[in-house]
Amino acid sequence: MSSELRWLLDHWQSDGRWPVPEAPRPTSGIVLIRDGTEGLEVFITRQLDARGVEDRNRWAFPTSSLRPGDVRKLPLAGWNSARCARALSIENKSRALHHFSAAARITFAATGILLAEDVDREVVAVPQTDWRTTRSRLFSNEVSWSQVLRDRDVKLRPDLCKPWLRWINTPTQLHRFDTTFFIATVPFGQEVDFLSPNETSGGWKRPSQVLEEVGDDPNSIGASARLIVESLSEVTTVGAAMAQVRNVHPLRPEIINDDGDWKVVIQTGKDPHSKGTLRDRAIAVGETDSDQSPGFLSFGGDDDDDDTLDEETEDS
Repeated sequence: MSSELRWLLDHWQSDGRWPVPEAPRPTSGIVLIRDGTEGLEVFITRQLDARGVEDRNRWAFPTSSLRPGDVRKLPLAGWNSARCARALSIENKSRALHHFSAAARITFAATGILLAEDVDREVVAVPQTDWRTTRSRLFSNEVSWSQVLRDRDVKLRPDLCKPWLRWINTPTQLHRFDTTFFIATVPFGQEVDFLSPNETSGGWKRPSQVLEEVGDDPNSIGASARLIVESLSEVTTVGAAMAQVRNVHPLRPEIINDDGDWKVVIQTGKDPHSKGTLRDRAIAVGETDSDQSPGFLSFGGDDDDDDTLDEETEDS
């Protein structure tokens, strides 16, 4: 775990009091992938001076909390809320659609990639670099995501986002998050135009490159981001990644003290990268749904992150 969390745990232990865990805040994260000349690449960001901690430089993926405006009057195509719920293996259809919509929103705000279809029912294939002001307003919540889609006369395509990993950080965190990470590929004709409100950098890297750079340093990458990068390190192409059937049952890391040494433990009983067997075809492929109403509902932290950051760089 990071030196930051280790210090916090030592402080609580010496004080003899432990925090009362707060309810995890639901968030969504996005991992853009593409086929590179040397294999699969991921778009990953790197935080600069986070929360006054010098040279933190933590690798992370864009994440954001769920917002009421994400699904209110949401123009939707392809999957409906019931199909989204089945993809996430949860019963709350509104919550499921919220996660997909928030993932698409932070994708557009941070990278300019629009996961939507136009009036001709074709996936949008035009670079979105001319909407930087709108994207900045999305970061600050000055405009709703559904309004942005309506203004551009496009409809959200949840099926372009593939659920990959669900991570709920430990009860010892000052701030807790329940983050569902999705992977998505850049639609043909679009291109990444990274926008950061806090001077964070972003770029394409092979998963193996990220792992080589971070090594065994827990201060360089959060546990959830590391699991995602590791799980993609042996995937050769975008097609192979999108074809995988993922079990998105939440991973709940625990903190233990092993002879004075703090450790993060994931009690899965199996490889956390595969997380179980294939689900049935109805869940993996989908069925015809009658529910056409998206439903309404009102960044993320991991085992070594105890505060919130600007949305597109939060590591859950």
